[in-house]
Amino acid sequence: MNKKLPLYLQSCFHFFTHNFKRKQFLLFCFLTVSFASFSQGPGCPNVYAGEDVELDCGQSCTDLTASFLDTGETTSYEVSSIPYDPPFPFTGGTPVSVNIDDRWSEAIQLPFDFCFFGETYTEMIIGSNAVVSFDLINNIPGGTCDWSFDESIPDPNLFFTTIFGPYMDVDPSVGGSGQINWTVFGESPCRTMVVNFPDIPYYRSDCNFLTLTSQVVIYETTNVVEVYVQDRPNGCTWNDGNAVLGIQNQDGSLGYTPPGRNTGNWSASNEAWRFTPNGMSNVVFSWLDGAGTVIGTDPTVTVCPTDTSTTYTAQAIYTNCNGDEVTETDEVTVTRIGSFSVDVGDDMDLCDAQSYDITAEIIGGDPADATFLWSTGETTQTITVTTSGTYSVEVTIGTCTVTASVTINFYETPLIELGNDIATCFFDPVILDATPSNYNPADVTYEWSLDGTILPGETNPTITANSYGVYSVLVNIASCSATDQITILPQDLQVSLGNDFSSCFENPVVLEAEALDFDPALATFEWSLNGTIIPDETTAFLTVTTAGTYTVVATVGECSATDTVIITLGDVEIELGDDFQTCFDQPVILDASPSNYDPQEANYEWSLNGTVLAGEVNPMLTISEIGTYSVLVTVGNCTAIDTITVSFRDDLEVSLGEDFQVCANEPRTLTATTAEEGASYQWFLNGNLIGDETNSTLDIMIAPETLGAQTYTVVISVGGCSGTDSVDINLYEVGNCVISQGLSPNGDGFNDTLDLTFLNDRAGINKLQIFNRLGSLVFEQNNYTNQWRGQTNDGNDLPTGTYFYVIDLAGNDAVYGSQATGWIYLNQEAN
Repeated sequence: MNKKLPLYLQSCFHFFTHNFKRKQFLLFCFLTVSFASFSQGPGCPNVYAGEDVELDCGQSCTDLTASFLDTGETTSYEVSSIPYDPPFPFTGGTPVSVNIDDRWSEAIQLPFDFCFFGETYTEMIIGSNAVVSFDLINNIPGGTCDWSFDESIPDPNLFFTTIFGPYMDVDPSVGGSGQINWTVFGESPCRTMVVNFPDIPYYRSDCNFLTLTSQVVIYETTNVVEVYVQDRPNGCTWNDGNAVLGIQNQDGSLGYTPPGRNTGNWSASNEAWRFTPNGMSNVVFSWLDGAGTVIGTDPTVTVCPTDTSTTYTAQAIYTNCNGDEVTETDEVTVTRIGSFSVDVGDDMDLCDAQSYDITAEIIGGDPADATFLWSTGETTQTITVTTSGTYSVEVTIGTCTVTASVTINFYETPLIELGNDIATCFFDPVILDATPSNYNPADVTYEWSLDGTILPGETNPTITANSYGVYSVLVNIASCSATDQITILPQDLQVSLGNDFSSCFENPVVLEAEALDFDPALATFEWSLNGTIIPDETTAFLTVTTAGTYTVVATVGECSATDTVIITLGDVEIELGDDFQTCFDQPVILDASPSNYDPQEANYEWSLNGTVLAGEVNPMLTISEIGTYSVLVTVGNCTAIDTITVSFRDDLEVSLGEDFQVCANEPRTLTATTAEEGASYQWFLNGNLIGDETNSTLDIMIAPETLGAQTYTVVISVGGCSGTDSVDINLYEVGNCVISQGLSPNGDGFNDTLDLTFLNDRAGINKLQIFNRLGSLVFEQNNYTNQWRGQTNDGNDLPTGTYFYVIDLAGNDAVYGSQATGWIYLNQEAN
């Protein structure tokens, strides 16, 4: 059959058919096939069903074994060594950081969603020190790519979310060196992003005769990472000669590195490493037959084809981290060469059959070309048998002879009869007999059950029944079986206590166990209340004085009759209503008047929090405090209890707004906002009462040199309820709210940065620019608050001296207008 190009060559094929002339392409791919066919291919989704199979005469089945790249979620990775066989060129891609040392590239859009340590990324940056990162927050595009390190993977001091390929201090700015470049190969769903570091010199003049050549490849769908190292010599002492190869997660807590390739002064030549996600598998593998039906989910499956030529498909379905599914398939054909098979069917245990036809079905051959020889001496393709036995046949086509056999047994259904259902009180033994009339009892097996539960040890044809229920028996011989069942039930006795009723027991209540179908003089009686036997009560009558569930059991011999009556107290219907909240600004009255009795005929007992309220014996109660109120209402011997909980309202709300900062001696007004009507107000400062401040507003002013937050609190009151809110007010760190003319970034907490928070809050700052005495811009920050500590845009410290600022404001400030300018003295010597 025609086999498709192996997956590890497909990306090569795509690239070189677009970049080389035909003869060059053929020569290259010949060499690639010659060498790469013995190596492990790229990390694309792939499945290989194996070579086609031919089955010889008499060989009816064969094992098919498929191979596929098994990947998982990116929560963890497997590190494996792979043959050094870079699948893509080291040159020709889009260059980055050309002739620039220690620099991150600008953001590069990935051509596909790439999953790395459980997160999905669409952009990356390339560091000129041989790293690829997906962290564009801590590693700023176009910013400095640090070269100095001695930590080992994993470590939070190394770059986050990064492929180290390998990370070391190299210098692409050395004249005549190779260019760092990137390119994309392949088509969806097997695109690759390739990053090359070709022949990049080491940093420093005494080391740049040494060069690094390596390649980083990331794969669509499988999220596999590969690093190919053509040459990484040691021998340079700069930065202790450190290099590290591996991957690290988003916070430096988890990482992977090959053996011997963590941080150190090591050398490598023509080696490659693969980082394969091995979390929960994202691949579903299956074998399919010609009709597309799944016949197995293990890589190895046994097939027994019946056609001359049968094609099977190995299928691997990959689920990407973005939810996309990619299906890879490969086919293998199994051909029967001059062979056939014979099927005479499965062994048979026949029940109540008179005869059976056995046919030698030929699979993969023509019956007209075949000869048949049965163990019975018959030479036809089909024979008819009437007795039990094993029958075999030899089928010959040409020089190939195939033998098959089958066992046929004839049985008949056992004939059993348990009889009609039995009602008994077990005065005499009850014996059940399942002996078949057409078999020796010893030739069959018996299985007895009671109410569906098998009775262990009961395997004889007879059983003595000593309890009520449904008895069933299964009588079996080979494929023939018979079942029968019989129900043994008590003789039907009935006793009645009458209907359920209610009573307040003003008068004695007598229960009578009325015998409906037996002589009560022959019976004994047992009474119980709520499941507990009442001692010494053995007659048909019972005097009761309390409510409950009364049961009587009347026993006559082994039979008994039972009845139950439920006596309840009469209901007294009262309703205090649902729990509620109040401020007691209006009268609150509870009413326990029964709805089914004259309220004046009942007695009342009120309680608050479990304490009886003396003298409160009326159906209505006026309350003035919170708590749980209960009432016990009694009518005759019947009572009713209800409870209600009354609490203060907890939903009074008042708001003073968010915390804020002010300048010293700046007048402000606080306003307490509430939806409550008729509320009263009281103000506090730092927990202390502010006398005579009972309005909804409060005028304040913070004095200079005031330390810490000043907490203003308002409490509103409605009846017995209250609500509160507080606001914290601080002086700006620049307490006098002026632009400082001195800066000493020594970490002592004073004038460490140019703090313009007050100005940003007041008018908004679009941009701050710092110029040196020569008029050169040394620092610039949009949306500025307090970021300048005497550094350049690159983060380097400026020298001590006088600098000039220009502040563009978002609004028109009352003091500085729309733009503020001036000078500031930077004192670095204080450090």
